[in-house]
Amino acid sequence: MSWIALTDLSNPAFNIRGIGVPRNMPRARGPMLQHEILPRGTLVIEFRANAKPDKPQSILEFQRDFEWLREMRATLDADGRVTVALGQGQAHSQAVIDIPAPPRDTRIRLTYAWHAPQRVARLTVELIDEGRIYQTSGYDPVPVPAADAKAIVRNGRATKISKDVEFLAFSDEIEPIGFGNGIVGGTPVETPTGPVPVEKLRLGDMVVTATAGPQPVRWIGKRRVPALGGFRPVRVRAPFFGLSRDVVLAPAHRVRLGVAEAEYMLGEDEVLLPAGRLIDGRHALSENRHRLVTYHQVLLDVHDCLLHDGLWAESMFAGTIVRRPEMVQSTVLAEMPISAIPIHRAFSRTRLTDFETRNLVAALATA
Repeated sequence: MSWIALTDLSNPAFNIRGIGVPRNMPRARGPMLQHEILPRGTLVIEFRANAKPDKPQSILEFQRDFEWLREMRATLDADGRVTVALGQGQAHSQAVIDIPAPPRDTRIRLTYAWHAPQRVARLTVELIDEGRIYQTSGYDPVPVPAADAKAIVRNGRATKISKDVEFLAFSDEIEPIGFGNGIVGGTPVETPTGPVPVEKLRLGDMVVTATAGPQPVRWIGKRRVPALGGFRPVRVRAPFFGLSRDVVLAPAHRVRLGVAEAEYMLGEDEVLLPAGRLIDGRHALSENRHRLVTYHQVLLDVHDCLLHDGLWAESMFAGTIVRRPEMVQSTVLAEMPISAIPIHRAFSRTRLTDFETRNLVAALATA
């Protein structure tokens, strides 16, 4: 299983077998049991910061006194303190992390993972647009009843989900954090012998890059996430950007554009632009057909761009995460030997500021 509950505050979904898994699927588990608990799992909340100096932002509040008192709370203080607190009867647990005070409207992804049998928890806060990640550990977490996850995503009388929340989701597994970009299965990756669907690449296969020539694949990350908020897929449409077929990728995944306006405005003939910034109803569309999406990420020794049917888009950017071994263990790179993870010191090509991005997209929309 994996994701069992999610909501964008308008379309809640719950399935103890896993979102999208039919009850008659071979080897599918049975219906939810009375008093069933999730001994381990992950809660993800994506929201926009809106804390005030005199009023902490209440992201989630849940309290239900049915058979015993159940509580769950997530808050953000104006000074940057993030708290996740849970209670089951007389048992309570809490995880707290301090981050730099986020400006209003900052996009934040909060991930709380718990493993009650191992008596450990992990709270991660990602500043989505800045790419910064903060993480802390918690201890002796209380497990979450499956019925509570169901009640929370339905947002009934026992629940108060902030209007600043873009989506909320529960998994019954410990989900990886970070590296929120990627391309969907079936997307071709150009190799010296021709295009290969990304899911069929293997370690050591050579791929064509924009500036470093053929490079061997060092790792292929694979992550299944809710198709909501900062994970909602973007369909870049043919025949724009030289495509002969549509390409679907994560909104944070950067594509390389050679636009005349870029040279005029920035002095650069090519730039890297998040795919989500291309959405204009013409060149690119937001995908709304599926509740979950699986992204693939190709890691090379260098950070460069790969060719996908005419569209150049970035490979996986590892940055200097290798210097934070504990955090590595909570990402899709956890199974990769730490000594084999490369250090990517700089982004290939130019990264744009938000102001530059808006101007370039406006110019592109009229092209």
